[in-house]
Order: sequence, then structure tokens, then C-alpha cells
Amino acid sequence: MGSAESQKLVSEGQALQANGQFKEALEKYEAARKLSPDASSPLSSAAYLLQALAGGMPAESAAKVRQQAEALARAALKLAANDPMAAEVLRMQSDPTVVPAYKPSEAAGQAYAEGEVLFHKGQYEAARVKYREAQLADPKFSNAWLMEGDTYFVEKNWPAAEMLFQKAAAVDPQNAQAWRFQADALMRLGNRAGAEAAALNAVAAQPGQQPSWERLAMIAELDKQPYARLRLERKASVSFDAKSGKSTVQMDGEFKDAKAEANTDYAMWLTYAVAQVNARAAAEKDGRKLSPFAQELAGWTTALKVADELVQAGGPAPVTPALQALRKLAAPEQLEAAVLLLMYREAYRPEFEAWKQAHPNGIKAFLAANRLIP
Repeated sequence: MGSAESQKLVSEGQALQANGQFKEALEKYEAARKLSPDASSPLSSAAYLLQALAGGMPAESAAKVRQQAEALARAALKLAANDPMAAEVLRMQSDPTVVPAYKPSEAAGQAYAEGEVLFHKGQYEAARVKYREAQLADPKFSNAWLMEGDTYFVEKNWPAAEMLFQKAAAVDPQNAQAWRFQADALMRLGNRAGAEAAALNAVAAQPGQQPSWERLAMIAELDKQPYARLRLERKASVSFDAKSGKSTVQMDGEFKDAKAEANTDYAMWLTYAVAQVNARAAAEKDGRKLSPFAQELAGWTTALKVADELVQAGGPAPVTPALQALRKLAAPEQLEAAVLLLMYREAYRPEFEAWKQAHPNGIKAFLAANRLIP
């Protein structure tokens, strides 16, 4: 967390950021870092701001700023492995598909921005007035309800906070942060079952947001039934050139001299990539366009099949824990759920929504059967 003075500087930086004073905000974060070099929040706050700023920059400048944001986020995670802002920065970098944000009315947006400045200055009653103005101006603006709830949460008024977080989630069920904050309030009210349900709803809204999984992990540890973590690091990728129609497979440098028959990890990653190329080519030949999720699922289906064949023929089992975990899924049909939940990309949204509709209790059932989170 850092010293009280360091936390104060981070809050001041967030107030400046909310007011559009980005240079000054970064200076506050840097001052906070110098005061508390072991605290992650100054680093992750700066990383999140830089990541946001990169979106409005020319391509070359944006690439450099994103590199800075990534370096800061990774440094923050070394200090605090579960820092939510740092995790979100890395998620945004790995998944370029932007989740469309709700655009409030002009009056609501202005009142909300003024409330944010007051909130980060610690003027909670004044901030509430502004958040309520935003709610009246645009009742569909979920974050206005969320942030009013957060003023009560900071003041440890758990019932008022929980009620407003619930309202924010009802206004926009896709607002994962509203569900997470509700889970936090319910935990403080001693309602662990309600907190777990809210955390599951957060995952259902946005599976790619690691803080939602962290809520579930915390509850599981309290129940003395901790989850294993997949921690998948991709060692192969495929790039498709729309103009030439060619595909390029890129393998991690650790496989430079590897042979498939002696290294099942290499065989799996190579198969994973080549299977995607083949699936895409077959679809194009039939006049179909393969979705990103269908490509990913084709890659893993074939990779796991090849791994089983190699091991059955006397070859070595994969050594990477993530690959071992995928081979141990409770049932083969759960691979679809594993890809949707543990490897989620926003491009998978159509299939994810269809899967949720077909399996209303699917997330909880998958977790119960496999005890595995990202």
C-alpha cells in the first residue's frame, strides 16, 4: 500500500487525472513512488494513465507509450502480484478489441467528471451531490451509481454502498466493476454466499478482467478450497496477411532446436498454431469465415489430441503446468468453456454469450469441476 503520504499523493494524482491534468498526475505518481518504492499503486496508476493516453496518439508514439505502460505494470506486479490496475493494463495490451463504453449525456458526463475530482480530493459528500446530478441527467449511466456507492464504501457505510453497487449492476449488468464492488461490500457485511454470486456475475460480464477472478480466489481460500491458476504464457502465435492470404507461424525462442517427438510442449504449441492455419484455410475454401474463437478452439483441440497421442506412444508428458492443467480438464467438452473463461478475448463475445445462454450455471459448474482460474 505504501505510506500514508504516498497514498495521499496517489489520490492527488487521480484527482488531477480526473480533471484532465495528465502531466501533473504523472508527477504525483512519480513522487509517490519515490516515497514508497515498495508500493505498487504509484506504478500501476501511472501505467493505467499511460495506457489510456496511448489510445489517442499517433501509431509510433502510441507504441512507445504502451511499452512504458507495460514496463510499469510488470514492475507493479512484481511488488504486488494481484494489483488490479496493473493486471488490467496487461489485459488491455494482450486484447486489442476495445469494449464499447457507455456514453452518457453531456450533462451527466460533466457532473460525473466534477464528482470524480471531488472524490479523489476526499470530499465525499460534495462528490455524492455531483454523482446524483449525473444519475438524474442520465439514469442509464451505471458508473454514476457505482461511484456514489464508492463514497459510502470509503466511509465504511457498507449497507449504503452495497445498495448502490447493486443498483449500478442492475442498470448495466455488463459493468463488471459494479459486481466486484458489490462483492466487496457483501464480504464486509458477512454475506460470503452473496459475495461469491456477485463475483461470478463479474466474471460473466467480463471474463478477461483479472480482478473479478481474484474475488473468487479470495473467497475460495477462505473456504479452504483454493483454486489452481492456469497462468498460460503463449509460446506460439499466428499472423494472417489479408492482402497476400498467407499465414505466418511464430514460435517462442526456447523451442529453437526442439524436436516434436522429444518435446511435447513444443509439439503442442506447434500443433496449436498450425491447426489454426489449417482451420482457417479449410473455412475459406468452403466460402466461410472462421471466427477468432473457432480458430482458437481448433488450435487447442488439435494440440491436446496430439499431446495424448505422443504420451500414449511413450513420449514425454508436457512439463509446463498450464499445458498439464489443460490436459486434466474434467471432461473433453469443457475445453470450450476453458477457452471462453480462462483465455477470453473480447472477440469471443458472440460465442461466450451463446454459451452462457445454453449453460446458465456454466461458470460455477466449470469452477466446481476443475478448480481452475486464469
